[in-house]
Amino acid sequence: MAKADFLTGIVLVLLSIFILFESWRMPRFEHLKVHPLSVPGIVPAFLGIIIFIFAVILVVRSIRTGGHHVGVSRESLRHILSRPGNQRLLLTAIISIGYAGFLVGRIPYWLATGLFVFAFVAVFEWPRGVTRREYVRLGLAAGILAVVTSALVTWAFQSLFLVTLP
Repeated sequence: MAKADFLTGIVLVLLSIFILFESWRMPRFEHLKVHPLSVPGIVPAFLGIIIFIFAVILVVRSIRTGGHHVGVSRESLRHILSRPGNQRLLLTAIISIGYAGFLVGRIPYWLATGLFVFAFVAVFEWPRGVTRREYVRLGLAAGILAVVTSALVTWAFQSLFLVTLP
């Protein structure tokens, strides 16, 4: 478990630094003379700081127990990737990176979010080996969920959090 803690801690440290950097880049609305604690980037910044602190604790604790001796080999990597939970994690990362890295900013935000939700439901919730009619019903349900989620998330970011969406 110490190796997993070490690797997870390193990833979380990098993620928290990225969160802090991006929260600093968010609009501050100085021209509107708003209170500094009401700007959109304040909550992500606090969360980034909290993640950073706990990630450093995780890394230090794993180093004390020898977790920094990772020893990655082709066999160990093959064994890790053969586990169903890790395969789902990899699929989640691929879909999420596709959404954040390739869709958002290139197509309207509401459409990117709808496609993301639909893809996520299609990959993780659809059972295998069902009839064509069942796939159509599941596709309609996923489509409705994607449209509703996309509309609500877009509205919340624009109206409640005052975030300018791409």
